Amino acid sequence: MENRLLLLIVLVVFFVVPCASAEDNVFTSTTALKEEAVRLRNEAVDVVTTPIDIKGYGLIGTLVTTGAVGLTYIFDADIRNELQGTKSSALDTATDAGNIIGNPWIHLGIAGAVYGGGILAGSPKWRETGEMLGEAAILADAVSFVLKRAIGRSRPFVSGDKGSFTPFQFKSDYDSMPSMHTASSFAMASVMRTTSENLLVKALYYSVATFVGFSRMYQDKHWASDVVLGAAIGELCGRVVTRYHFCIDSVTIMGYFTTHSETCISTYWDAR
Repeated sequence: MENRLLLLIVLVVFFVVPCASAEDNVFTSTTALKEEAVRLRNEAVDVVTTPIDIKGYGLIGTLVTTGAVGLTYIFDADIRNELQGTKSSALDTATDAGNIIGNPWIHLGIAGAVYGGGILAGSPKWRETGEMLGEAAILADAVSFVLKRAIGRSRPFVSGDKGSFTPFQFKSDYDSMPSMHTASSFAMASVMRTTSENLLVKALYYSVATFVGFSRMYQDKHWASDVVLGAAIGELCGRVVTRYHFCIDSVTIMGYFTTHSETCISTYWDAR
C-alpha cells in the first residue's frame, strides 16, 4: 500500500506539474534546482552547527535533549515491557496506519505533492511550504541515517537488550537509534505548524508525529529513547528550515521560536 501510494504521488508530481505549469520550478528549471541545492547545503550546515551554538542557545538545547534521551534510556526496558503487554487488534491496526503515516518516503512524496500543488494553484505560500517540507524531511532523514550507522543500536525485537550496540558495523537490524520515522514526522510537523495560527491545528500536527513514535515502539521497532532522539532531530531540522526561509534568528533544538521569529513568520504569511 505504501509503495502504491508513493508511486501515485511521484507520477502526479513529475508528469502532471511540469506539463501544466509554465512557471520555473525544480522540475523544469536548472536554475531553480541549483538554488534549491544551495539552500539545502546552507541549511545542512546550520543543522550541524546549531547544536553547539553558544550564542543562539543551541548548546543548551543539546544538553536538554541529551538529558531527556538519557533519562528515557533508563526506563527503555520498562516502557517496552509495558507496551508489549498491552497488545490488541485495535492498536495493531492503528499502529499499522501510524507506520505508514510516518514513512519517510511518503513524507518526501507529500512534500513534492504540496510543492506541485502550490505551483498549479499559483500559490507561493504552498509552493514554499512544499519546499520546506522536502528540505526538512531530507535533513532529518540524512542526520538519522548517519547516526543510525554510527551508533549501531540493536532493535528491541532482535535481542531485547537495550544496551546492545555495534557502532559502525552496518549490521542489519542494528540501526535502531534514532527513529527515522519519528524524526521525519516531527520535521514535517515543525514545518506545518508555521502554516496556521490555530493552536489546536498545531497540536494536531504534533499529535500525529507523536503517534508515529508510539507506533514504532508498540510494534517493537524502536526503544523509547530512539523516539525521543528522533523527535529532537526532526524538530531541529524543521526549525532550521523555517528559519532559513522566513528570517535569520536564533534557533534551538528544543523549545519555541523567539517572539521576533514568530512575528517574522506571521508577517511572511500575511504578505503572501
